[in-house]
Amino acid sequence: MDELSADKLSAPSTENTGLLSWEYKLRATVALDEGNTRNAILYQTKSLCASKQQKYSQASRQCGDLEDLIRKVIKGDANKGQQPSTTPIDYDDLCKRCNELPNEWTVIQIAKEYTPLATTMVHEELLRESTPIWLTVFRCSDPCEGAPFEPILIPLDAPASRPGAKYPNYFEHITSIPAEVRNGIVSTNESAAASETLADRLEAVEQQISSAVQRTIEWLGPWANLFVGKFRSPKDQKLESEIYNAIEEFCVHNRISRSGQRLVSLVARRLDLLDEYQLFELCACEQLDLEDAKVDALYTLLVSLKRTKFREAKDERLNCYPVVLIVDELLDVMPWEMVHPTAEVCRFASLSTLSELYRAHATRIKNGYFTLAAKKCFTIINPDKNLDKMSARLQMYYNEWYPDFELLIDQPPKESEFGDVLNTSDVLIYNGHGSGLQFMNGETMLQRDINCVTFLFGCDSVRLYSNGLFTEMTGTHMYYNAAHCPTVIGALWVLTDLFTDIYSMLLVGNWIPSTNPAYAKQNIASLDTVAFKAGKWQFNKQSSSAKLSVRKHSNLLRLMGDCRLFYQLPQRIRCALVCRGLPAINEACI
Repeated sequence: MDELSADKLSAPSTENTGLLSWEYKLRATVALDEGNTRNAILYQTKSLCASKQQKYSQASRQCGDLEDLIRKVIKGDANKGQQPSTTPIDYDDLCKRCNELPNEWTVIQIAKEYTPLATTMVHEELLRESTPIWLTVFRCSDPCEGAPFEPILIPLDAPASRPGAKYPNYFEHITSIPAEVRNGIVSTNESAAASETLADRLEAVEQQISSAVQRTIEWLGPWANLFVGKFRSPKDQKLESEIYNAIEEFCVHNRISRSGQRLVSLVARRLDLLDEYQLFELCACEQLDLEDAKVDALYTLLVSLKRTKFREAKDERLNCYPVVLIVDELLDVMPWEMVHPTAEVCRFASLSTLSELYRAHATRIKNGYFTLAAKKCFTIINPDKNLDKMSARLQMYYNEWYPDFELLIDQPPKESEFGDVLNTSDVLIYNGHGSGLQFMNGETMLQRDINCVTFLFGCDSVRLYSNGLFTEMTGTHMYYNAAHCPTVIGALWVLTDLFTDIYSMLLVGNWIPSTNPAYAKQNIASLDTVAFKAGKWQFNKQSSSAKLSVRKHSNLLRLMGDCRLFYQLPQRIRCALVCRGLPAINEACI
């Protein structure tokens, strides 16, 4: 691309907004080719929000005079002289937005690099295309205090192919997960169904998901440690400081740059999570570009630090502040939360969405968490009236555990009623098909100012879908977030009702204390699920010393991490539920 220059490329289109993403990805690639890392980060970041910003922003949706618009269309000059409706973001503004965000957060962007074939491919082909990935660290525990922090870009080659595997191509593998889950639950192939039991199909699905997670971790190598959030406990912070000091001394002595020091330090915070091959992979990586003698010296240092500083076994659960992932739509189907299952993880479609949602709720964010007292709660159960068993089970649960919750059972809400619930409730819990957006026009929702935490326990409730060749992918959670809904919990693919009911009870039941005094000391995790399936409400007997894997907590993301370790549920359920929006804490549970 020597003949191209990021600054000499034509101005981004204001007419076909579907192409904006790819124009910016191209600019990012050209900028990196030129050695301009700042512009590479800027354009890649803009690529994830350019067209979405125009679609969901209030300014872009302003309706002008219809007759005037018709006249312009007839004359063919509707776009002449028209300026972009959104304010351009430059690098300084990008850094300003990052600096506004809470100090407790670790913010990482995961995006695919530009591919020259993009404009000839449909979305399914783009999703499967083997392309390098860029990790951009916007916010983290900074080992170089006092030196200005700038976003860190880590370009990674595409994951290697695996000949002989069902899906040799990594991207085809992760993209296949929703279809694999759907086919495992309901097979449309009669001959396959005859030779393969439901249990066999579901076991194959579990293996496919496990394999995808393992391939992701192996591909990330030492960079998987970037997904460990800022330490919460003084003990971990003290150890981190010791690690930072040792690496700083090494880098000063060996004349390694500040950026190199930052990279090594961020990975070394949890050396116990890496094997010796991954440590060598870090020392020899292209980002550090060290000569052989320094590679060997750094490797020796890290092995020594791992042996001396991490002698005590660490708890299986991470005790860290939230990791905020900004995920490219082309990588969104991957359950990135499983890189470190107990980490507190939430995700956004773009830095712009993250920044706007943070600014909308900044006054209610304390110590990195959106805070609310979850007292006024509204629950919608089975609005399509075709999930009778689920309806009966959940009615039993809510009547026992939350007798004062407002319930709407076996009937759809009217649009006005649904709007009032979104505006006036602290928490909305939706149990049924879809995402609830079928009850309200998308444009109507965008005009709302939603303040409630929203649980969407329905199939594909926060999954992204493509609408054509050059249009960006869309998901119903984008409407919720654009209407300032702070937090949306939903599913990346198809679910099964019984297991989803159990997951929803574990999550909500431990986040919002029971309002029935009879269960003040009871944990919903000890519910007898076999009896529950049969329509009976009873708890398992257990000793007081028994440890439950999911325990009451005010921190919603921490509970989601605990639920990912609730092995009584299949992995296809534990992986599917993700957080789209801000980390949330229930003050009523503290």
